[in-house]
Amino acid sequence: MIIKKVSLSLLVILSFAFLLVSGFILMLINIPIWLSAIIIILIAVLVAGNIIVFWKKQLSLLLQTALQVSKGKHTLRFPELQIKELNALSKELNIMLEKLDKTIHHLAIHREELRLVLSSIDDILWSQNLAGKLEWANQPFINLFGNIETGNNTYYWEVIRDPVLLSFIKDCELSIDKLMKEIAIDNHYYLFSSTHNDVAKRRVFILQNIDEIRQVEQMKKDFVVNLAHELRTPLTAISGFAEAMEENINDANRKYLKIIQNHTQRLIYLISDLEELIRLERTEFLELQEINLVTFLANIALILTPMVEEKGLYLKIELDDNLPRLVCDPFKLEQVFINLVQNSLRYTTTGGITIRCKLADKEANFEVSDTGMGIDNIHLPRIFERFYVADPARNKTQSGTGLGLAIVKHIVQLHKGRITVQSEPGKGTIFSILLPLTQPNQLDNND
Repeated sequence: MIIKKVSLSLLVILSFAFLLVSGFILMLINIPIWLSAIIIILIAVLVAGNIIVFWKKQLSLLLQTALQVSKGKHTLRFPELQIKELNALSKELNIMLEKLDKTIHHLAIHREELRLVLSSIDDILWSQNLAGKLEWANQPFINLFGNIETGNNTYYWEVIRDPVLLSFIKDCELSIDKLMKEIAIDNHYYLFSSTHNDVAKRRVFILQNIDEIRQVEQMKKDFVVNLAHELRTPLTAISGFAEAMEENINDANRKYLKIIQNHTQRLIYLISDLEELIRLERTEFLELQEINLVTFLANIALILTPMVEEKGLYLKIELDDNLPRLVCDPFKLEQVFINLVQNSLRYTTTGGITIRCKLADKEANFEVSDTGMGIDNIHLPRIFERFYVADPARNKTQSGTGLGLAIVKHIVQLHKGRITVQSEPGKGTIFSILLPLTQPNQLDNND
């Protein structure tokens, strides 16, 4: 059914024209002015009343439909109206509703896809608002921490009881950066990470189970330990018999025997370093003592001076005045300096090695620098990796195991410290170590 449309503007113009014509006719029939005025007013009221009733009826149809749509009935459409202006508005609103339906449909599809993806993930996921109220959690979260009732203002600290995880979440509240840390909960290992949704003012957290990764790492460590243990016995036997052969061997074969002894000894050193690195990784225990740095570095000089002078190099110890006492494991820290100096000796032919110590912002700052051949910048990010050789061709003549710097870094990290390296080819190398003056659970032993 086609509804005849009328323009509100045209209707108003015709009404005014009708009033003018009526007034002109009244003037022609020559009736009193006061009576003409009353008649014109009555006609104007009648015309205006009809226009208002017609307008309100059309507008009411719009409002009723809008009210139904606001209640969620998005499938409704605005009716065709007789007033052209309102009918044009009705058409635009219907176009808007069509687009809204399409958007809602797409969002519903994406929401269902997201729900299916999240339900298929075994990792623990949840989100919470800035006040700590849990907004959403998946089934693995519920399995680990218990059920939540999102409608009853459940806060994360009411469900999560692990103190380490609670501290991680608290750290996220104080930082806008994305955090990623490892955590152990109920004998399972997880990788904890968080992100911020600034638009929704929420935080999203995930705990990824890394038990299999840890298991593989443990298998690798066990393999190395077992391999080192199995190799040590035959290598010790080879070394012992090679030494025994020195007494009854001709000069022609002596050099070959020396090669056997050198490589056997190198393998023994490698196994020792592997065992030491595994021991360090398996425990975070430190035999902490409070030491005098002047005395400690003087003892280091006594140990290192003979091997440095053997190569015709110098060893300098430079200390600031009034150095504070340091809480550390002196035996492990001693190994740090021995490994660093031995590393420098392999690549330094002239000049020498300098060990410096100073106080830097409540930390002990150590530097071990040499005048050796240096390291190219492309190798520096990987210099502390196990078995990494910055220059394989250069290293063929050296006797290092490739584990010394890895051991150094691990000992520094056990002391909650940091180690960095600076180097340029031909300009030597500087290793910088920053250690806190005190350690958690420090002992009150003095040297």
